[in-house]
Amino acid sequence: MSRSFEELDFRPTSMGVLTLRRRRRPMSDVDVYEIKLGDEFLMSSQFTDAEVELARLGLAAQDRAELDVVVGGLGLGYTARAALDDARVRSLVVVDALPEVIEWHEQGLLPLERN
Repeated sequence: MSRSFEELDFRPTSMGVLTLRRRRRPMSDVDVYEIKLGDEFLMSSQFTDAEVELARLGLAAQDRAELDVVVGGLGLGYTARAALDDARVRSLVVVDALPEVIEWHEQGLLPLERN
């Protein structure tokens, strides 16, 4: 693979082939991480605003001082990270249908794990 594109992991799952890849955006020196299931893109680090706002809007609607939060689908982790940025969140549980995605986080293969 070239330095501008790298397949970081490839796993067959009961839902199809799951792929984690990293590519360099031309002329920007920014790495973009993508998760694909088969031919469909599930997540991209290039487009995270919707994930972050999902957490912020949901938490903004709550008026309690302490919150226990469940995030459905870990993906690249931006929703979970945004939830944890809220000081009222005392616990966070992530539920994901694909344990491979959680393993990628545990292995430090994703951008949030590199910060």
